Amino acid sequence: MKWTLFGKRPKSPAPSWTGAVLAFIFASQTFIDSSAGYPQYMSYLAFGTALWFLIQGIRAKALFSFLFLPVAALWSLPLLAIDPFTKMNVVTFSAHSLLALLFGVAAYTYTARERVQK
Repeated sequence: MKWTLFGKRPKSPAPSWTGAVLAFIFASQTFIDSSAGYPQYMSYLAFGTALWFLIQGIRAKALFSFLFLPVAALWSLPLLAIDPFTKMNVVTFSAHSLLALLFGVAAYTYTARERVQK
């Protein structure tokens, strides 16, 4: 199979619940004030799941999955004591929104599962 934008999909796809739930979590974090400090568990969750979705995309030969690399790199910064998420600004809003969109698109494309016939 050749590399395509969204990779291999099942014939009758159903969205990946993992991707849909992660999209919801990060979309909701967009509007939460973290001026006291960004929670470390969110950094681990974002970085770890983005790498997992990148690996899934490589397996499905989806070029789209490589967008997870630069976005996930932002979540390594709070772990290195550089916290771009302590102010409600364009970086915070854009990073959370973009990661939520990436998870949503991945859930409906290359991580979609085969729909179970009833």
